[in-house]
Amino acid sequence: MKLRRITVVTIAAGSVLALSGTAGSSADGPRDSTTTTSTSTSTSTTTSTTTSTTTTLETTTTTQPLVPTKNPFRVFAVAAYLKKRTNLVTAAVYDVRSGKTYVYNPGVHERTASMVKIDILATLLYEAQRARRELTAKENVLATKMIEASNNGAANQLWTDIGGRDALDDFNTLIGFRQTIPNYDWGGIETTPKDQLQLLKVIVLPNAILTPASREYEMDLMQDVQSYDRFGLGWGSPARVTVGVKDGWYLWADTGWQVNTSGYVMYNGRLYLATIMCTNNPDETYGERTVTTIARLIWQNLKP
Repeated sequence: MKLRRITVVTIAAGSVLALSGTAGSSADGPRDSTTTTSTSTSTSTTTSTTTSTTTTLETTTTTQPLVPTKNPFRVFAVAAYLKKRTNLVTAAVYDVRSGKTYVYNPGVHERTASMVKIDILATLLYEAQRARRELTAKENVLATKMIEASNNGAANQLWTDIGGRDALDDFNTLIGFRQTIPNYDWGGIETTPKDQLQLLKVIVLPNAILTPASREYEMDLMQDVQSYDRFGLGWGSPARVTVGVKDGWYLWADTGWQVNTSGYVMYNGRLYLATIMCTNNPDETYGERTVTTIARLIWQNLKP
């Protein structure tokens, strides 16, 4: 396990994120409806506003010409696959190059499980910036365990340290969450993929909330997730593709297995953010196969 040291830069109090769009604990694991929801697709246009800070990531995503992109959820292979699944799937993709957001089953709430750990870390980094301090050695160790190994004990400690439900809710409101239902159990937070795209934008794209150093720190951890905790996003793409991901899975008594994947895929000037969630799975494997297959089909549609 690598010990990371990060220097965070303070930002002015009351800064507002310049991004458009809708804005105890569970083990690694929504207000899920038990009725069948519509599988209609909602398409909206989202534009991320960059700051004066430039990074290698931003350079590689802005030097490519804009090209038409199909809604990945309307591609025949994806639609046909989703139609056959017996679970409840909701997903969203933000294509950075075209600036378009695609949503499947909009408005469906599902539980975060361990996917929320990248939200906990983003809140910790923001709080450290506001306090004009670096992360402590202990926080470095806990953050690494929480993201790379999905360690629940580390997540519990950092959840307490940041201030729990209220602190996370404040941060999520700041970055533009509009559809997430807070919970004192971090794994039981109910959210939508569209809200999760707002979080991914704060982690991956230049913005007024997290500094470049904070974003690079979190992205580094997401890219180093252990193989035994990695499925979903990035599967089906070449090994040289850069993938940052945080998955989540948990067996709930009322809705069965919840399985999620969330993160970003970057290759040869193409960058997209995606969150795929599914519940009412008969077992964990069924859910993992669902999100992994969808992720592979999305890659085939959005690859350079």
